[in-house]
Amino acid sequence: MGTKKWTLLVLVLSLIIGSYLRFYKLDWGEGYYFHPDEYHIVGAVHHLISNGLFSNPQLFSYGSLTVYLIYFAYQILSHFLATPNIFIIGRSLSALFSTLTLIIIFAISKKNFPKNKYLPVFVVLVSAFVPGMIQQAHYLTPETFITFWITLSTYFFIVYFEKQKLINLILSALSLGLAGGTKISAFAVLPFFLTTIFFYKLKKEIIFSRLQRVLLFLTTAFVLFFSVFPYSILDYTDFRSTTRYESSLATGATKVFYTRAFEGSIPFLFQITKIYPYTVGVVCLGFSIFGAIITAIKVIKNTGAKRIKYLILAGVFFSYFLFNGLLFTKWTRFIHPTIPFVIIFAFLLIDYVTEKIKNPVRKIVSAALVFVLVGATIISGSMYFTIYQRSDVRIQATNWAATHLEKNSYILTETGNTLEVPLKGQYNIIPFDFYNVDTRPQLYEKLLESISKSDYFIIQSRRIYLNHKNKNEYPVAVNFYKSLFSGQLGFTEIQSFESFPQLTVGKFKYTINDEKSEETWTVFDHPVLKIFKKTKGFSINHYDQILRQ
Repeated sequence: MGTKKWTLLVLVLSLIIGSYLRFYKLDWGEGYYFHPDEYHIVGAVHHLISNGLFSNPQLFSYGSLTVYLIYFAYQILSHFLATPNIFIIGRSLSALFSTLTLIIIFAISKKNFPKNKYLPVFVVLVSAFVPGMIQQAHYLTPETFITFWITLSTYFFIVYFEKQKLINLILSALSLGLAGGTKISAFAVLPFFLTTIFFYKLKKEIIFSRLQRVLLFLTTAFVLFFSVFPYSILDYTDFRSTTRYESSLATGATKVFYTRAFEGSIPFLFQITKIYPYTVGVVCLGFSIFGAIITAIKVIKNTGAKRIKYLILAGVFFSYFLFNGLLFTKWTRFIHPTIPFVIIFAFLLIDYVTEKIKNPVRKIVSAALVFVLVGATIISGSMYFTIYQRSDVRIQATNWAATHLEKNSYILTETGNTLEVPLKGQYNIIPFDFYNVDTRPQLYEKLLESISKSDYFIIQSRRIYLNHKNKNEYPVAVNFYKSLFSGQLGFTEIQSFESFPQLTVGKFKYTINDEKSEETWTVFDHPVLKIFKKTKGFSINHYDQILRQ
């Protein structure tokens, strides 16, 4: 089989596998939807369905493009289905855009590996399996959409400097405008684009001067942005208010309970240690770090056409990574658009090493490095994929409770979850706000009563007990969980549910406990859930003494 046929076969197989990994079990949760951000988008779509396409979606924390895409898909499907599921439509579009991103990654890789014809297909194969892209494809959040548009904009930007045709600059601007209309943070890369257009000298000045091309790019991008996000102008007051609030959350100026995990976190180091090892894998991350350094060196040493390709890759990546890395709020999905570039950097290392090694061992070393990177990523991606092959832990817990917990018993649970476990059954649920028990005195008395009254206590995820370790700041919360785990409260753990990434070969089973990752990596689709039973009751005064110690 010739090289072209072989690479085409691997490319097609990679796309098929990538598509399967993304579209598989988009209804995870078995009718329940555990990702809180999905409800915001679905609510905006419902608003359009009820009030018409030209009504205000009233969603400013994200752009409107994703909402409109889901709305149009809903309208089409409603001709064939009685009640199309908006959650599933949105997740399907997310999986589709994630799959299409693989094609753009291949196109960019072909530009950066002109001598190694086989590397681009392996870039796609790794991209198909990286856990982070598989996970985000299963969520109805803007990240897969914005990743596609930023990657597409980058591709056209590279082609513009390669072929020096104005149409490619316009297409790059159009793509970036759509990215901004999906989520305004996409414009973090805009300064780099404008600076490069203005300062990078072309072989020939085409049609417009540098300043005119800058204005053309800027105008085109913002015309598209306002076209798909019209109420950012038409309802500017609400847009500005929401943007200010979201910005204050991102910078840490406004503190809320669901960002406490980032208190004391170190910018950049947090992403490198708590996010990337899980989203792309340790091996890919290691390769990528050295690949990024090599890319920076090539930007400095090379000139002309050789430099611009590396400059654009590095510029787009670092613009987005630096912008999000400096934020107080460091959720996993925030840096998802950098994943394609991380993967390409990893292969740039392989390409560089291959260039430096002379025959006859060049092909052997290159093949070995590719094998290690591809093999490690396939294993990590396959392990993560098993999460969706198993029943969700909250479903498991609900089914277990039906046969093990007494009916009409009192169950103390933690608030702040999208849904409370058990999800159904004849129980008396006592949801308690542990996040604010140390700042609202009236909650303390309620906690004492709730502990005394409850028969069971359920930890829904790690979000509270791992984020409240500072006894000076959260004395009640710290004492509660410390006393719970030690048995001082009279509760005993009777069951735990987890669904970690897993590799099973025959009788061999290897599990990765990823609880130490950034919390949103686990809490939405595979949290650890623990059920405690009261085995010894005490007086309220006794509980008071324990929690005040």
